[in-house]
Amino acid sequence: MNRKEGHHDAPLAEILLSNKVGVSHIRYVGDVISARAQLSMGMQGAVGLSLDQRADIVESVLVLEDSYRQAWNSVTNESDQDQRIRNLENLEHALREAAKGIREIASRNGVTID
Repeated sequence: MNRKEGHHDAPLAEILLSNKVGVSHIRYVGDVISARAQLSMGMQGAVGLSLDQRADIVESVLVLEDSYRQAWNSVTNESDQDQRIRNLENLEHALREAAKGIREIASRNGVTID
């Protein structure tokens, strides 16, 4: 990622600070951050992951992150109120699935997270 693209967590920060989202969005952003942090810390432990396994984990997480980034972009770029509501529902789903997916990735690789 280059500097022009900004910080990789910028979409999560934007979601947290947005007046367009609801409580469930905030909750799922927290779940994503927590799961990702626990996975990262767990990967540093004595799990015994090879470099290839670590790369696969990172790649899998990036796919999940791309999903909620795209959903967030759809929310911010939409001017029609009815469509924005549908996009917010998609964002909620993408965040929920990202948190769930990160937990599943951790479990498959022997990393314990809450």
